[in-house]
Amino acid sequence: MWVVQSIFLALGLAMDATCVSMSNALAEKNMRPIKIILSTLLYGIFQTVMPIIGYFVGATFEKQLKTFIPLIALVLLSIIGLKSIIETIVDIKKRKANGDEVTKEKKIGVGELFIQAIATSIDALSIGVIFIAEPYNITTAMISFVIIGIITWGLSLLGFFIGKKFGKLLKNSAPIIGGIVLILIGLKIFIPSVI
Repeated sequence: MWVVQSIFLALGLAMDATCVSMSNALAEKNMRPIKIILSTLLYGIFQTVMPIIGYFVGATFEKQLKTFIPLIALVLLSIIGLKSIIETIVDIKKRKANGDEVTKEKKIGVGELFIQAIATSIDALSIGVIFIAEPYNITTAMISFVIIGIITWGLSLLGFFIGKKFGKLLKNSAPIIGGIVLILIGLKIFIPSVI
């Protein structure tokens, strides 16, 4: 029963990271395979680590941060999304001024990938607290968190290749759409917390 619960939790938690991975594929169309694997693996690692932190720190910490977690995710994802949109618009204007129609490919840095991983997994802190409340032992909880991480990694990897396919169709507007997607993910995390 706990395995099924872990799988459903993983599917829910992995959606934000999967969408961000799709957004990265739109922005950096020629990302090297090793970077694809490591960046998506980073999302899986953070989705594993955050519930572990929530589990060990406990309900008190989670209750104090609960109101701020969605806001933190919104701010981080909005900053990254706006940066992508602004850089792309500036690049398009420069290239049009020079008579070049092709938009320069955006390179996503390691720091940006870490911020994305934190922003998309910060809500997973509360999952650790759920496992404290449930009558599961520590081994069961840790196996569940690893399941969540593996599923997140797999879906993020799949999401990247889906995004890459759409990126070829969208061409120059892909990084702008990717930036908008990041902002929308931040809003999706934040809005339920204030309603």
